[in-house]
Amino acid sequence: MIQRIQSVYLLLATLCSAVTWFLPVRSWTGEACLVFYTHGLLTCDGAPVADAGLPIPFQLLYSVIAALLVAAIFLFTNRPRQARVVRGLWLFAMAVAVLQFISCNSIDAWLREGQGSSGAFGPAFFLPIGTMLFAILAERAIRKDEELVRSADRLR
Repeated sequence: MIQRIQSVYLLLATLCSAVTWFLPVRSWTGEACLVFYTHGLLTCDGAPVADAGLPIPFQLLYSVIAALLVAAIFLFTNRPRQARVVRGLWLFAMAVAVLQFISCNSIDAWLREGQGSSGAFGPAFFLPIGTMLFAILAERAIRKDEELVRSADRLR
């Protein structure tokens, strides 16, 4: 059934993953005013920075995570498979968040090398944590449902 609590958790995880497309991951002020989004590094005017390109397409990775989280909602007929897919997705989201953190630090090092600028983390830096949290909660609820069904089968 789609109206289970894990479906709500999966939708919230999808929302957290999808919102990262629109919000800044990190911004720097100082001599150079730059903003890091999941689709690239931009100046405060919105122009892409020619010297720095992202080696990892974060927007594509978050799109894949969001699409697979939505697909996981419809795996409710096979709860063990749904739990495995959700576990794989939150582990993948963790790996993407780590890569995003490494990219933020490398951009920060690149900026400190040339000029003095201070940075602040944006909301999209913390949203992958929400994605992982809601996916973990969904996995726990799926496992709980599976245990409930197994215990009911033993009673029959």
